[in-house]
Amino acid sequence: MSDHVILIHGDLLTKERLDTVRNSRRIEHTPKNRFQYVIFLPGLCHYKMACADAICRTYIQPKEGRDDENSLYQHTAVLWPEETGKMAESQNPEWSTLENFAVSEPKWDDVVAMSHTIVWKYPSTGCDKQFENQMLRNRDELMYIDVLEASFLPWIYVFKATGKHKYASQMIKFLVNLHDIIRMNLLCNPSGHALVFRAVDWVVERNNLYTKVIYRGGGPNGTIEHIIKESPLIKVYRNCHIIIENGFHLQHQTIRHAQPDMTNTICKLSMRIKEKYTRIKTFGRKALWSIPDQINEGMALMQEQTITKFVGRCEGQ
Repeated sequence: MSDHVILIHGDLLTKERLDTVRNSRRIEHTPKNRFQYVIFLPGLCHYKMACADAICRTYIQPKEGRDDENSLYQHTAVLWPEETGKMAESQNPEWSTLENFAVSEPKWDDVVAMSHTIVWKYPSTGCDKQFENQMLRNRDELMYIDVLEASFLPWIYVFKATGKHKYASQMIKFLVNLHDIIRMNLLCNPSGHALVFRAVDWVVERNNLYTKVIYRGGGPNGTIEHIIKESPLIKVYRNCHIIIENGFHLQHQTIRHAQPDMTNTICKLSMRIKEKYTRIKTFGRKALWSIPDQINEGMALMQEQTITKFVGRCEGQ
């Protein structure tokens, strides 16, 4: 058993329970009895829900920002086309990418001129609060779309700034122990089709739906003992239902529905965004509420915490 590991996917409570078991068995003599072979992996489904909660705490919960015409509260439940903006206008039309810029071998005077343009057009003091709010929203929403390894560190800072300290602490521990074998087991593909990977905890929750809700039995059969006894047959039950549905051509019996038609909704929101010009910097424009940069605030909190611990250790010595 010591030559192998068992990967467990779960939420924050699962990790805390596993840590409790390990702490209670530290005095054991073998790695097996100390449960060192158990490796915890954060379930990406629950992790994404934590990211959604952090966005809610930043953009939805503060009452000051709900009345702003360009706030997320005003755009709730509405999707809009993805738009990106450039930080500064290119001095040369051929400099469309950083690679082209490097190949052209620009002179130092060109770099200085571009830096003056950036400072003049986008001052750090901020002269357009609505534009700054929109840029922060774009950044956080794009991070929410990509919740894999590349966005783990920024989300740790956001968790810290929004008061989700346990998630921040556990994700730091996970990043320290991240190895290739863990990267290869963060997702699974139950259907076997290309580009249809799912989080492992999502599959577990789906199995729980079939086990505890759909096929749990009714009346006196809806007991824990019955659920445990019937759980190995869930896939058989599901296949029987599919055979009957297909044989009798039953419709609307699947959990996989077609995507909703959001064309009119997107067009309506697009017109509103174009009218407000939130993605175009306008000098002197104000906003009812200034969105905090949670990544910077989380960074500052973690640095302050590290300095406090270091000072405490020095004073103790």
